[in-house]
This record gives sequence, structure tokens and C-alpha cells, in this order.
Amino acid sequence: MNMASETKTGTSSRTEQQTFIVLGVLLQFLCTPEQINDQISVMRGTVPPGVVIPLHSHADPEIFYVLDGSLEVFQAEGPSAGWQTVNAGEVVSIPGNFRHALRNTFPSPITLITVSKQELYSFFRELAQPFDPNKPPVPPTLEEMQQLFQVTAKYKYWLGSPDENAAIGISLR
Repeated sequence: MNMASETKTGTSSRTEQQTFIVLGVLLQFLCTPEQINDQISVMRGTVPPGVVIPLHSHADPEIFYVLDGSLEVFQAEGPSAGWQTVNAGEVVSIPGNFRHALRNTFPSPITLITVSKQELYSFFRELAQPFDPNKPPVPPTLEEMQQLFQVTAKYKYWLGSPDENAAIGISLR
């Protein structure tokens, strides 16, 4: 028996562990709110070199545990305001409704575990597309960006403008 594909309830989670791509980030849904009958989700993400998650905010908090690599995290407020580098073995917590951004400026991919709540999980599921390992990731298409804007509006999330991103060192042009 492969223990990695079993949950505590004994239900196979093989479907959730399929790899998806969301705007350049590879995601695996390891533990879904439906599996545990609660509001928590656990995801494994791989952030390739050069990928940026622009300035945004949402009500759900996020906890990132970096497994491999170094993740640059921007928080607009609080004791960790500004950019910080989170290395393998370190954790960063983003409270709900804090404006934040993520990026990988290093030459190697970053692998991390993200813990959040059901709404953020549902947001990612709506954007997730099956990942084909035989095709290299490409920048988001115009259609994928339109879907991002529609899903962001649906969940009432905030996205920074190109100027707000530029002010913190992120170019969206």
C-alpha cells in the first residue's frame, strides 16, 4: 500500500495529488476541506525561477513552509513589512487581508507547503489546469489572465495595479 496516496480516513487522495498549474505555479492539493470536513487545506507548490505572484490580498490567512529553495515574500504591513527571504526549513505566516506578493528570483525552483482555508483553496481549484510535464510552463495567456480577473472579482480579492506592483519592485509589463 502506498501511504502517500492515503488520507487518515483511508480515502484515496490520488486525484487531489495530481499536479496542476496556476499562473506558472505548480500545485498539488494534498489535503482538501472536503477530506477532513473542515475549513483547512494543504497544498504543495513549486515556484519555478522567475515566477512572480503579484501584490494581492484575500481574507484567508496563508502559512508557507519552504521545503527547498528561497522564497521572497513582501508584506505591506505588520512586523515583517517589506521584502524578506524565507529559506528552506523556515515558515512565514500572512494574516488575512494583508497585502502581499511572492517571487522566485533565484535560479532554482522553490518547493513549499501552503496551509490555508477553504475559500482560498476553492479559488485555486477554479484557476487550476492539469499540468502536462511534457510541455514546459509558459507565461499566462490573455484568456488565463481574464479568468484570473473574473475569479478574483467573484471572491472579492484585491489585486495591486501595475503601478502598485512597480512600487515594490515587480514589473507586470
